[in-house]
Amino acid sequence: MFSVPCTRSSACGSTESSSSTVGGLDLNDHELTIFVVSDSIGETAQRMIHATLTQFPMLDSVVIKKFPFMKDKEQFQNILELAKSSNAILVTTLVDQELNQLGLKFAADYGIPYVDYLSGLIHIIQQQTNVEPLLESGALRRLDSTYFKRIEAMEYSVKYDDGKNFNDLSEADAVIVGVSRTSKTPLSMYLANKGYKIANIPLVPEVPLPEALFKQHLKVFGLTAGPNYIMNIRTERVKILGLQGPADYNNLQRIKEELIYAEEVFERLNAIVINTEYKSIEESAFYIEKYLNRS
Repeated sequence: MFSVPCTRSSACGSTESSSSTVGGLDLNDHELTIFVVSDSIGETAQRMIHATLTQFPMLDSVVIKKFPFMKDKEQFQNILELAKSSNAILVTTLVDQELNQLGLKFAADYGIPYVDYLSGLIHIIQQQTNVEPLLESGALRRLDSTYFKRIEAMEYSVKYDDGKNFNDLSEADAVIVGVSRTSKTPLSMYLANKGYKIANIPLVPEVPLPEALFKQHLKVFGLTAGPNYIMNIRTERVKILGLQGPADYNNLQRIKEELIYAEEVFERLNAIVINTEYKSIEESAFYIEKYLNRS
């Protein structure tokens, strides 16, 4: 798994003798320095950078400095000068064309690596469609109906997390069921952040399921994994909680019984089964979204 790139305040394996301080940043000749400049919060660029850095697992010395809500030419000019003296890569998501042109010209004049994630694609789409772009900073985070739908979905999914509530299940875009430690809650919250109302219900042989689950026409997704995989995760959970003595929770035979019961429930509910073993939340969510968007 890729961890958050280290900063100079963390142990990056570099030596003090080859480091220097520029503009308040402690820099090293052998470390990668990236400046993220955006006229919004810079989340788009940061995600792209993190996705790219996963291709360099041996690169353990990275400084990422964010400059959000960039509106001022003079301030941007100072950052460009700092990037030049810091030997930094400049990554931007600026919809302000004036600022972009300033950055591109400065980068060309002084040979600074400059990555503009937005304007090239905006220009291509404009040419292909003859539609004028908004060129509105922060449009991704605009407080429109989509935003409020997402908030409503998150509130619903928190309310219906882990079998806390069984009322109004019919409002759910999907119901996720599975035994403990199959990633029901993180998957529900991830999908809720994308605007889907998700209820998730734990499967425990001794706990009866609500009748509403069987009587209503619901899209149900069953999460499963191998018994040894679940046992290992539950054992770690037991350690974190500091529980002592034998427990059914991480007993292999008990887990096998739970999984057999889960398979029976999946069949009764006509659930779409997803094996979450060694899958990322994003990957599991992709499969669920694919089914939800078919209707």
